[in-house]
Amino acid sequence: MKASRIVRLMTILALCSLVSSEIRAQRQLGFGFVFGEPTGIAWKYRINQVNAVDGGIGFSPFDRFRIHLDYLWHSHPFDEQRLSLHYGVGPAIGFGRTDYFAIDRGGAYVLRNQELGFGARTVVGLTYMIPRSPIDLFLEVAPVFVLAPNAGLGFDVGLGIRAYP
Repeated sequence: MKASRIVRLMTILALCSLVSSEIRAQRQLGFGFVFGEPTGIAWKYRINQVNAVDGGIGFSPFDRFRIHLDYLWHSHPFDEQRLSLHYGVGPAIGFGRTDYFAIDRGGAYVLRNQELGFGARTVVGLTYMIPRSPIDLFLEVAPVFVLAPNAGLGFDVGLGIRAYP
């Protein structure tokens, strides 16, 4: 029984290694840093020339820990083919102290909260692939529609760099 589990585990590890090396060979998976709101680690997996999945793990001001994941579409509306426009949507989760805008019938105001928060990001940005290099630079703006613990609106702005080894 234990031998069959070991064989299964070794098979799964070998398959994961093959898939991982194939992804790396095609330079589809990149890791780097993003500076802004939030500041931390950024990654991106290129599904094809048009679609990608990216995310970030980092800290916002006042020690708020944030995680987000976006499904992206890329287009090339510029003459420079290395510069692309990306846009997408995805979830964001955060916990720790935060401030965000809340809108009520009486007007808009700022809420301060320390509970677990959940929201939906809509991101728009630019990505530039550096010539003859496995590195991209990106700038993005993302309104975050806070859904819990209270409804509100926040904004993420980030400038980053990723390498595709």
